[in-house]
Amino acid sequence: MQRTWPVLVAAFGATYTFSIGNVTAPRLGPDLGADRGEVALVLAGFAVTFAAGLIPAGRLGDRYGRRLLLAFGLVAVALTAALAAAAPGLWWLVAARVLQGAASAIVMPQTLAIIQTSGSGAAQARGLAAFTASSGAGTVAGQVAGGLVMGLSLPWAGWRGAVLTSAIPAVVALLGVRRLRAAPPSGAERPDLGGALRAAIPLLALVAGLSLGPATDWPWWTLALVAFGVLGLWGFWLNQRRREPAGRPVLVAPSSLRPPALRIGLSMTVLLFAGYGAFSYEYSMFTQVGLGLTPVGSGLGLAAFAGAFVLAGLRMPRITARFGDRTMEVAAGLLAAGLVVLGLASWVGHGRGAAVWIGCFQVIGLLLGAAQASQYGPLVATVMAAVPHRVAGLAGGLFTTAQQASLALGIATIGGIPGTLAPSLGWERAFAAGLGVQVVTTVLFWALARRLRGSDTRHAPDGNDPSTTSLSLSENNQ
Repeated sequence: MQRTWPVLVAAFGATYTFSIGNVTAPRLGPDLGADRGEVALVLAGFAVTFAAGLIPAGRLGDRYGRRLLLAFGLVAVALTAALAAAAPGLWWLVAARVLQGAASAIVMPQTLAIIQTSGSGAAQARGLAAFTASSGAGTVAGQVAGGLVMGLSLPWAGWRGAVLTSAIPAVVALLGVRRLRAAPPSGAERPDLGGALRAAIPLLALVAGLSLGPATDWPWWTLALVAFGVLGLWGFWLNQRRREPAGRPVLVAPSSLRPPALRIGLSMTVLLFAGYGAFSYEYSMFTQVGLGLTPVGSGLGLAAFAGAFVLAGLRMPRITARFGDRTMEVAAGLLAAGLVVLGLASWVGHGRGAAVWIGCFQVIGLLLGAAQASQYGPLVATVMAAVPHRVAGLAGGLFTTAQQASLALGIATIGGIPGTLAPSLGWERAFAAGLGVQVVTTVLFWALARRLRGSDTRHAPDGNDPSTTSLSLSENNQ
């Protein structure tokens, strides 16, 4: 745990950088003279290269060494943060965020892979719990710290100062990278560069379409991008299925996806992060537009949620020791209950003001944050424990790709519900309607968690990687 602190800081920084883009977006229009669609390009520029680069970066880490790739990515994150903060205009900022997304994609899968391969049993459980807490804290910290920096009346504050803060975690993590164990590369197979392109281009199209669609009212070309992305990814999968039996290099070996835990875990990842992406987007819109809060007030409103998430993430081994294989089911049930209560409070509290709603949210947010962390932590362990250590970078890339694409999917689909219904229902009741859809995704997550518990998913597929049990982080596989 002590030796892997740079990895935890790097994981915090990767999600912090993503979150900073969301909280600064409302200020870009007035400062850069950009309309809603152009501001969406800034967000999409980061999201598309982040999502598209995760799997290739994970494989490169497996092939050439994860510490080397991590150091390179951290340097790139810091430099691109400075480029983005110094942007004289919109298109400079878009280009900088595109590069920063690619840099963050290099960092993220290495963090998960290094933690997964740094120990076993209780040590690995503590590492995964710390990863859950740090990466989740980065997401919320981006909203809180970004809002605070933008509220400062200082030179280079505002959105430029907020964007520049994303370099701080990268620099801190870089200072400790040399302390990490320099494990030798775990694969001799040459990279499948053609497969990387076949995966990256459709992913770029899919995430771009999902990111730009809501901001541009879904013109035909955004739908075409989504369709091209889906068909392109299907073609990529068919290509990989042909290449693997022939003994040719592959980016994602179909055989690596055979473990039921990995397939079910990735499906659960889509549901969890589609719901969370929608919630975070709806919360920002509701509090800033519907309730009239400043970015600082909106960010501070998440304090209870964030604190509960971090605390539950750090105590995940104890939580899973208490609930065992039922941890994710219990957490999903609690999250669904919390969403229902928040929805009822928003519906009944219509017209009673921001102070009343924020007060209710501080109480309910404790339950939501703890439940969210108790889904996220065991889910990370499920996906990572389902593959051998030699392809841990691939598993990290798959998990984070599913996470990022699902965040965009949730924003594009569920996230637009409150804004659509607000003119007729009012913001409080429109927000409650959006929460109702998230209850459905949470129930589906619960059903898959129940199915996962009933399947034979406890061992890594090749039998030579003793690793943490997928759902019980406090025990060793035997």
